[in-house]
Amino acid sequence: MKTKSIIIILTTLIIGFVIGFLVNGQLTKSRIQSFVKQGTHDGFKMRFFDIIDPDETQRVAIEPILEEYAEKTNEIVESFREEMKSIHDEMILKLEPYLNKEQIERLKDAQERFERNERLRPGPGPGHGRGGPPSDRPHRGRP
Repeated sequence: MKTKSIIIILTTLIIGFVIGFLVNGQLTKSRIQSFVKQGTHDGFKMRFFDIIDPDETQRVAIEPILEEYAEKTNEIVESFREEMKSIHDEMILKLEPYLNKEQIERLKDAQERFERNERLRPGPGPGHGRGGPPSDRPHRGRP
């Protein structure tokens, strides 16, 4: 009788742990997706609609204004990404004389992964792609 009670308690505990783990994973994924969407053209508009909470008449009047500023914001973000890529390319050129072939290769691979992930980001236009799988190689020189 005692063994049966212990098995039931352990089974309940394991099931609770698994359910909690899965629910936490889904909540985290949802929050990350929400955060990523905020950096997009439509995410910009959604965020302000959520803040303002307009009625239908206001929504019709406000949408063209938010559309205009969503486009302007998107252009600034794209310009920033291009400028960051240019700065990163310049930095790599200056670092290359001091690095060995393996280090240069790792640096270029990291840059390619970053650029590839930027393109995968949801949203209109090029350069929208954050996320993707992290490198399976451990960070060097960090604990």
